[in-house]
Amino acid sequence: MLSVDTQVLVDAEAVAQQACAEIAAAAQAAIRERGVFRLVMAGGGTPQRAYTLLAATTQDWDKWEIFWGDERCLPVDHLERNSQMSLPTPHRFPIPAELGAEAAAAAYAQTIHDKLPFDMVMLGMGEDGHTASLFPGFAVAAGLTTAVHNAPKPPPDRVSLTVEALQNCRQQLVLVTGQGKAEAMAQWRNGEHLPIAVAVRADACVLVDAAANSWHSPDKRAK
Repeated sequence: MLSVDTQVLVDAEAVAQQACAEIAAAAQAAIRERGVFRLVMAGGGTPQRAYTLLAATTQDWDKWEIFWGDERCLPVDHLERNSQMSLPTPHRFPIPAELGAEAAAAAYAQTIHDKLPFDMVMLGMGEDGHTASLFPGFAVAAGLTTAVHNAPKPPPDRVSLTVEALQNCRQQLVLVTGQGKAEAMAQWRNGEHLPIAVAVRADACVLVDAAANSWHSPDKRAK
């Protein structure tokens, strides 16, 4: 089932703006209370606009530390690496996926071990209900990171934080936009055992645009 704090917004731009506000507020609170803000960034297309908006704001960037929820095993400067999406802080901890899935997973587990709990973990959802690089039909891995092979989306080799690591945070922020996500959103609402449903905590903030929520509309249900 969806989080109690699920907000349906008018469009993807509204989701990005609300996400920007949520992240900025979490950062200010964390820095005020603990002197550092640790953010796990989501990859994929949905959060890009939120990052662009956020990067244009005034923040204590030197007190931010950013991590990534998953990475593709591609050369470090490849345009499809999730680490190509970033924020203007000098404290970046990318997943070294260029080392290969197993080596990178082991290295990143050590990197994040002493950084937990994260202050905020961002998650997106694919059209098949996957999140990070946790795909339907794959076993739930133990530990903080996992090497992924034979992923249904290219490239086949990836590294992902596990459900355990994605939930080890003070806040989760989930962004879902686009008509292509509507069926998976309906399955999530109906209690299907999707990776996103397993990874998202009951207290997460879930921001959904109207297009992704459209399967829930009366017109969709009537078809």
